[in-house]
Amino acid sequence: MTSKLLPLLIAAALSGCSMAPDYNQPDAQSEHQGWTEASTQQELETAIPQWRSFMADKHLQDLIDAALKNNKDLKQTILKVAETKAQYRIQDSARYPGLNANGSYSRTRTSDAVTGAGKNYASSSQATVGITSYELDLFGRVKSLSDEAMQSYLASDENRRSAVISLVSQVASAYIKLITDQELLALTQDTVKAYSETLSLVKTRYDAGYSDALTLAQSKTALYSARANAAKYKLSVAQQKNMLRQLVGAPIAFATKERLPTEEGKMLSELQVGSSSKLILNRPDILSAEHKLKADNANIGAARAAFFPQIQLTAGAGTMSNSLDDLFSSDSGYWSFAPSITLPIFNWGKNTANLDVAKIQKQSSVIAYQAAIETGFKEVSDALLGQEYYMEQWKAQQANLDANKDYYDLAKMRYKQGNDSYIDLLDAQRSFFTARESELSSHLSLLTSRISLFKALGGGWSAADQESTSVDAAVKSMETSE
Repeated sequence: MTSKLLPLLIAAALSGCSMAPDYNQPDAQSEHQGWTEASTQQELETAIPQWRSFMADKHLQDLIDAALKNNKDLKQTILKVAETKAQYRIQDSARYPGLNANGSYSRTRTSDAVTGAGKNYASSSQATVGITSYELDLFGRVKSLSDEAMQSYLASDENRRSAVISLVSQVASAYIKLITDQELLALTQDTVKAYSETLSLVKTRYDAGYSDALTLAQSKTALYSARANAAKYKLSVAQQKNMLRQLVGAPIAFATKERLPTEEGKMLSELQVGSSSKLILNRPDILSAEHKLKADNANIGAARAAFFPQIQLTAGAGTMSNSLDDLFSSDSGYWSFAPSITLPIFNWGKNTANLDVAKIQKQSSVIAYQAAIETGFKEVSDALLGQEYYMEQWKAQQANLDANKDYYDLAKMRYKQGNDSYIDLLDAQRSFFTARESELSSHLSLLTSRISLFKALGGGWSAADQESTSVDAAVKSMETSE
């Protein structure tokens, strides 16, 4: 009778009902609306380009590849996901009965002082296969805990994808900032050279009596100010190299003669993608927030099941004999079946409080999910606006730079001819330097906003799925190093 009942109980446990609420994705329509959008935005449902085609610069591609393999923060994030995956496997294993095999042998001698019959020897042998403390999941508590662990693992894996995308964007931004700082340093050094030449010319004119002490002093202050700017940009270049080196996580060869391209699309391709809701809702941070919400939803099921009885099953079958020779004889078999039940009666409201906590956590996750969507649309809207207005600014700064270049060349020629004062030349030099500095800064802002748009739309999925950033590869590498 019992041997027939056992499979039925196990089947009932494995197919236990779930007491978790039906999951319904929160309405996020209100989070989609109301954002100021750029006038050139296109509502396209197409996927954005892969990072290699978006970031066309070969040196930048090599740096990103190295960072994906060596960045220490990313490695820690990947290992954390591997740990969460293992925790899920541990939790999920509780859904199924575990079989244990045990064997024992003992031989004892009892003294004559106890038995009064001389030396007495006894032997005992036993072999058992059985189930120890398996919970029959009739109310879905164990299944809900398994679902919660699964969703927590999926949320952490989406966080891994976010970390990869963020790293790709950080390396690109740091690389472009380094090139900009190198150009600004070169510009400042050229300015120092120009001021030095001007100072020599002013000093010659001063010695000949054609220039006054005030002009000489102004020329010196201009030179010393330019040298101070050069020192500032030397520091900025060195610090930017350190940042890029840390992001890459390995020694790198810096290309000191790199320059920002004057033509569009030579370093970063132009993105022709608007803030499509389908694209944004596939961002890893939003998917992670939804998995966290699903985990909290499953946790409600576990909290509800705690109000119902918990049935534990202990069962075993095997053989037992006083000698090894008879251990597997036909009459040495035995079995045991010992179910137990625990029924919560009164625990001072503990189960009710746990259920309240689970419900509150779910509501908090709903708000976090909606907030993640709002953040996504804000970031995309900001980046799209940056694309439009930084482009206008850059073009205006280019025109301003051309005008200041003509102004400087003309002032330099007129000063040498004695037609203008040094003040006019100094003003032209400063205006030209400022215009070039502003043009580089606006170009940097344009490229940085393009990277921000790529990141905001969830760009970099291919990097998140490649071998070097996968959880399986991290676990394999860990096992190899042991």
